[in-house]
Amino acid sequence: MFYIEQVQKLFLIIVLLCCHLFAPSLSEGRIALSDSITARAAILIDAATGEVLFEKAADVPLPPASTTKVMTALVALEQKPLNTVMPVSKSASLAPPCKIYVRANERWSLDNLLYCILLKSANDASVVIAEGTADSVEKFADLMNRKATEIGARHTNFVNPHGLDANSHHTTARDMALIFQYASSQPVFRQIAGTRTASITNPRSRTIVLKNHNRLLETYPGMLYGKSGYTSKAQRCFVGQASRGGRELIVCVLGSQNHFQDAGRLLDYGFQAEIEPRFAQLEAGLSFADAVPVSNARGFVIQAASFSDHGMTADLHAALTSPEYPSFIETGFLDNAKIWHQARVGYYTEWECAQKTRDRIIRDFNLHPLILP
Repeated sequence: MFYIEQVQKLFLIIVLLCCHLFAPSLSEGRIALSDSITARAAILIDAATGEVLFEKAADVPLPPASTTKVMTALVALEQKPLNTVMPVSKSASLAPPCKIYVRANERWSLDNLLYCILLKSANDASVVIAEGTADSVEKFADLMNRKATEIGARHTNFVNPHGLDANSHHTTARDMALIFQYASSQPVFRQIAGTRTASITNPRSRTIVLKNHNRLLETYPGMLYGKSGYTSKAQRCFVGQASRGGRELIVCVLGSQNHFQDAGRLLDYGFQAEIEPRFAQLEAGLSFADAVPVSNARGFVIQAASFSDHGMTADLHAALTSPEYPSFIETGFLDNAKIWHQARVGYYTEWECAQKTRDRIIRDFNLHPLILP
């Protein structure tokens, strides 16, 4: 028995060495990834540490389109209470082209306006926020730029609150990622930007249904919140945050042909890179449990089931994947050096939310899931 175990471990080490020798190096992987990204500029960072995992022309000033509204929301949240009522000027009602059709002399609450700009990307609502916060678009832009400087986004200049093309209105992928990282520390921002659909009532007592323009909330497992944008000059832009296995990454792409595809590829790259240190840890004699210390936990994930067969894991992942169960697969090693594939769901910042989802999985799939840090 001892001899068989030693042979198995030797075989695994040979496989790992072959992977190391014949697989592309990290630098080669970055080059290949850069070639597949259509964006003019992009960056991927660890949300907790700020470590840069990938960058492409990350310091080139570019128009940000409606990702501008991340800063608009941030400044408004820091300047005014959510229940602030803001009047609509004639100029705000005329803002083109994406709008919720506010009318002059109406009065809107800030919380409803924030849903309008972060989900529907309404430009007219952005002007209402700017004028209601600082009396004018110009004064509000000054607040935006002061905040950018405070955050460390020193290659950014805003001249409006909505991101429509304008001279001198620009940012960089690195700066926008910093701005988003700061904004995500605001619980209200996280809540609104992560909402898929919402209904609000306008001053004319008409119900408006808002659907989030961030399609990755529906299609990318682990997507938490984000903001997309488009103008003819800026092309497609996106900044957002996703989580797997308790790790959160922030991605930003500017000037993209396919912003959601670019963002998904970058996030996949970042999460997949987590596997590499575990190969090194295995060679050093560490277990899979050692590779994910509880002390580093920033939330909870649910392990629905674990299999040595990747096909079985993939089948369960496919069955689980839905807005209710944001499923993903994570591969790791147990103490006996055997590779296992975990079908996981999450992540959740609160234990109670994880517990409720675990109970639903038990009911719907007759599994015995575990809640993990």
